[in-house]
Amino acid sequence: MRAAVALAASLAALIAIAAAGPDAARPAALGSSLQRPKLRRCDLGSPRLFRCGHVKVPVRRGHPAMGKLRVAFALRPRIERGRSSLGTIVGVEGGPGYAATDHPYAASLIAALGPTLRRRDLLLIDERGTGRSGAVHCDPLQRGQIQEHIAVGECADQLGPRYAAYTTAEAADDIDAVRRSLGLGRIFLYGDSYGTLQGQAYAVRHAPTLRGLILDSAYPADDPYWRTLFPAFRHGLRIACRHSPRCPGGPFRRFRRVVRRFHDAGRPTGDLLGFALEAGTLAPRSYLNLDRADRFFLRGKPRRLNRLIWPGPPGLGDVHSFSYGLEYAVECNDYPQLWDTRAPINARIRQLSAAVKGLPRGYFAPFTRREYLLSSEAHQTNCLTWPAPPPGGLEPPVPKGWKAARTFPTLILAGQIDDVTSVKEARQTARRFPRSRLYVVPNRGHVSSLYYPFVSPASGVIRHFISGH
Repeated sequence: MRAAVALAASLAALIAIAAAGPDAARPAALGSSLQRPKLRRCDLGSPRLFRCGHVKVPVRRGHPAMGKLRVAFALRPRIERGRSSLGTIVGVEGGPGYAATDHPYAASLIAALGPTLRRRDLLLIDERGTGRSGAVHCDPLQRGQIQEHIAVGECADQLGPRYAAYTTAEAADDIDAVRRSLGLGRIFLYGDSYGTLQGQAYAVRHAPTLRGLILDSAYPADDPYWRTLFPAFRHGLRIACRHSPRCPGGPFRRFRRVVRRFHDAGRPTGDLLGFALEAGTLAPRSYLNLDRADRFFLRGKPRRLNRLIWPGPPGLGDVHSFSYGLEYAVECNDYPQLWDTRAPINARIRQLSAAVKGLPRGYFAPFTRREYLLSSEAHQTNCLTWPAPPPGGLEPPVPKGWKAARTFPTLILAGQIDDVTSVKEARQTARRFPRSRLYVVPNRGHVSSLYYPFVSPASGVIRHFISGH
């Protein structure tokens, strides 16, 4: 991979580094008219069969010479076919990289939506580059065979000029292309995690087609430092412990002591940090399991903690369920960076080093600034090898300073102890939507409506929102 050796040497000397980011702008043309897609019965593993199909859309709108690609979807007809339809709910998955037509997502969303599906159809759309929509398969990256910052650059080389096609703006236009091809009117759009950024991008471009917007664990994609992650972990650990009678006080003090023991023993902390930054996913259980393992560790019994933070074998499994190549394509094309994306790699590294010096030295304590920012778990360095934007740049998901029209209501959800997308980020997102309601799910983490659809209060709030509009 070009410049990989120079990059590896430069990274080793860095003191610090940070997140991932967007670019310039392009016209949002929708392309020519779409033919009605052919539908066939398909089994997504749920009791009721779906009807699957696909549409062909431009690889990059405004660049017809690049050809077309496939965007796949699955449609589940309403249960009460004998009664008039109340519309369609469209679901787009997060990641980026997860497929909406994969069984776990489909089953969880059906459970969360519950009785709202009696008279509403459910449409699941695989984002371009995921699942049945031509999953991006960069084998060394997907298998975890080489260092990520090198594998990401190699993935861009593999994609060639199409590297610039995997953006949230294009994906938002794809959603509308599917909607139009099926002859649908105004829709409810549900997005979770990164899917909330797709939802926002869709609202920017297609507001008149929205009946309602649901942003579950909302993410504004506006901070290249990703400064909310670790403070949200500290907060989540403390809140989860406070709600549990089996958790003694001071969980973060114990966590700090564990990190110090790792340091004293010269043990790498990457797996521990990686678990911490994802703990909100299965909260509160994940926080409580971590604290219990910390207590055993501090008593000289490390086995429980070792087992908890072990990342498992290398690789990320079936690319049709999750595409790591697509994740990085979107992150590197769309998310804010701490460097000029048009600059060569050595200049990017200098800019990163200068930018990170603006963070307080103890911001990530008990981890050192170098330890945190150079870890692959923090996703701060991996886009350094991604190509510069093409001439004319790339359209950002949400233009700076954009405000939604008041023509549709928006429900924004945030888990109180989510450290993947924080309550603070949900509040930032809510400011973009004047006609919005923010619901903070008590003592729950990331997208609890999907991870715990039968017990999370979020499911009831989502159903009430849809039924009321």
